Amino acid sequence: MLRFVQRSISSSGSPGFCSNSFTTEVYQEKIHTVNKFSLPEITGRKAVSHCSVSIFGHCPAVLPIDNRKSCNISYKVKGEGIMNRAGFYRSFGLFFVLLPILVVLSGCSSGSSVESQEIVETQEIVDQGTREVQDITVQPEEDQTSVIRNPAMGWVLYADAFADFPQADEYWKSQAPYAGSASIFYVRLPWSQLEPQKGVFAWEDDQNFKDIIQGALDRGLKLAFRVYVDSEGSYRQATPEYVRDAGAKGIVNKKTGRWDPYVDDPVFQEKFSLFLKAFGKEYNDPEVVDFVDGNGLGRWGEGNRLKLQGDDKNGVLRWITEAYATNFNRVLLGVQYNKSSTGFGLDNIDAVALQNYGYVIRKDTLGLPYWFREADKERIRSHFPGVPFYGENVYQYLQSRRRWAKDYDTLRAALEAVLNDALSLHANTLDLRIPEDTAAWFSEAPDLVQEFIVRGGYRLVPTEITYPDRIAQGGEITISHTWKNTGVGVLPNNKPQWNYKYKVAFALIDPATGQAVFKAIDGVAEPSAWIEGGEYSYTLKAFPVSVPTGSYKLGCAIIDSTMDNTPAVNLAIQNARTDSGWYILGDISVD
Repeated sequence: MLRFVQRSISSSGSPGFCSNSFTTEVYQEKIHTVNKFSLPEITGRKAVSHCSVSIFGHCPAVLPIDNRKSCNISYKVKGEGIMNRAGFYRSFGLFFVLLPILVVLSGCSSGSSVESQEIVETQEIVDQGTREVQDITVQPEEDQTSVIRNPAMGWVLYADAFADFPQADEYWKSQAPYAGSASIFYVRLPWSQLEPQKGVFAWEDDQNFKDIIQGALDRGLKLAFRVYVDSEGSYRQATPEYVRDAGAKGIVNKKTGRWDPYVDDPVFQEKFSLFLKAFGKEYNDPEVVDFVDGNGLGRWGEGNRLKLQGDDKNGVLRWITEAYATNFNRVLLGVQYNKSSTGFGLDNIDAVALQNYGYVIRKDTLGLPYWFREADKERIRSHFPGVPFYGENVYQYLQSRRRWAKDYDTLRAALEAVLNDALSLHANTLDLRIPEDTAAWFSEAPDLVQEFIVRGGYRLVPTEITYPDRIAQGGEITISHTWKNTGVGVLPNNKPQWNYKYKVAFALIDPATGQAVFKAIDGVAEPSAWIEGGEYSYTLKAFPVSVPTGSYKLGCAIIDSTMDNTPAVNLAIQNARTDSGWYILGDISVD
């Protein structure tokens, strides 16, 4: 059989034509004798913005390319052997040259929009008698409205313990109508709430804490945490008293009587490091926890108004960053990113947290017009897409305190500003926050909630997959696939805590059991590179060895390579799925 195998990685962010910024190779893997003469050589050329064919010196025929398809191959047939044949050999030879070329061209034209899944079949000559292999092209129907829950993205509900920590039953009763629109439950609380006495931890001994956490998990929400150690703005002393008793130096607030440690004190650092070890042992699990704020020093845990004995802020930054990174090596870590209020300085945060330890950016002042300036926003954008952004509304207690009223005429105007900041900064997350604020979002601006559902974070879509309808047992399968991301954010697969664990994969699914009998993983396709406005095309070759003959379904997924290659990222398409999460593309048989 003459097989054309495309080995390429291509991307095109420009609609209406193919990108010419890459090279596609096409090679002739094997030549079989057909009708007593050999087919001529097929060679690859650089990709062009049209599909063109030149046969024996004739003028090329040019066809326009579908604006969604990476149709980026031009073919040139060369060789003289066939032209030296006489009679019907010449006629048949020309037929066998033209047919595979027509097959290629037929893949270069398809509809420019998809309302439902489309399947296009083309033919390929094989050396198995008269049997024909059909190339099937699938264009899945995109899901443009649903909540797509995925790792490290989406709306966030808060248990925000700057006031008293909420009671679990009351909290979830209030948030129940809205929890289905969120993806993450963020708990911000003082260290003393999690460890009131040495070695006594809330996740083991505090029933209310356990209930509120379980309430989130029962609703399909991932967890996130910030643990702060400074009492300013807190409802209680933030650092446990046993740390002071152990000899840590600090300062007492004369108004509240609460003691706070110097964050460069060695006793404080020793005790907090031990706490982080226990905290990480419990929550260093990406199946349960989406991210942890990996600092927590200063007022509100944002790194400002640091209490220090000396002046070595950078030493403190290195200590706290490494302490979190050591104990949370599988969960994403965030750092507060505010030029005016972060005492460590953004250059130091860039060097230590973002570059050395792969932190993500956290920003807590979205929507504040006079504080969050355009220069600050540009600095955050400059890190995208390598560093994802997690946003937080500057306003809270939207109905009772109405702090937004000094900056905006209406609550809706304030919420619009918050959303616009989030989208312009490529935010993966945004807060609905505490029950009072969540209710305000849904009552005042449900359309804005929906807009972040469909645009916030990442929404990954396989726009086109081409595969053969049958393969020989133990033979080769070639799958061409193209992807896009319709969200403003990014899947942070490149962060060291995840270490590129999410990968594009295809599977042969036994229709009787729904189980994958063979998985093929594309080691080149990289989801963390997919950003809004681009299309990303790849070709995967695999050899399903030891797969029994029979009829199968071809499945597609983004799998977690650390979890036995099981599907782990929900795609924004409407195809049917197996119980294990594979999206069904169509039928395929092994002969």
